Amino acid sequence: MKKILFIILLSNLMFGQLLNNQEPELKPLKKSLNISALKMDETNIDSRIILDTARSKIAWLGGLKFAVSNHDGELKMSNGNISLKNNIISGTVVMDMSSMTNNDLSAGSKERLIGHLKSPDFFHVTKFPKAKLNIKSSKILEKLESGKYKMLINADMTIKDKTNPINFEAIVDLDSDIKTAQGKLSFDRSAFGVEYRSEMHLDNPNSFWNKVQTSRDAAKDKVIRDIIEINFNIVSLPGMLSK
Repeated sequence: MKKILFIILLSNLMFGQLLNNQEPELKPLKKSLNISALKMDETNIDSRIILDTARSKIAWLGGLKFAVSNHDGELKMSNGNISLKNNIISGTVVMDMSSMTNNDLSAGSKERLIGHLKSPDFFHVTKFPKAKLNIKSSKILEKLESGKYKMLINADMTIKDKTNPINFEAIVDLDSDIKTAQGKLSFDRSAFGVEYRSEMHLDNPNSFWNKVQTSRDAAKDKVIRDIIEINFNIVSLPGMLSK
């Protein structure tokens, strides 16, 4: 009898234990979410900046080697877009060579100069209507007090289907909604096959200067500098497009 009572008591205890060991109710976890940890650094986003061809300015400067005065004018940008990632810029700027203008001469002289610059003697615009600057990389040299960056730009320039490397500095605003880049670059026109009255031939006894001109001194008055300067103020359209 005692054995039977013991078995009944043990069964009751086990049944009660099973009831008490039911799985607890699952409650949603309450965990604080660190929003700042989810923020993406915008400089790490691969974004595309479209350049404003109407507001961007490209100015050129050139002239005779032994003259005090220079000729100057402007070019229009055909199109351009820049990629921005980790504050490093790359991209392409295309210039419309047919848009070349002159600022320093009066009517008549102005048209003659531009006509000559567009001819096969110089840039042969009908055959090579575009010049291109292909920006390969950049490096921040200094962050200025204004919040802008002084940058070294590494690029390839193509004129008359000839491409040469070119490096130059620019002051770049990356933080504003409208991005800007200002600076100056110089290139040797003779490296692009633009050799009309080039100073590169001045010391060559078999050159044009010594064959055609009666004296070297007379030739000096007509030597055109090989170095052409470009001043630029590039402006973007507002905002950026993520790739």
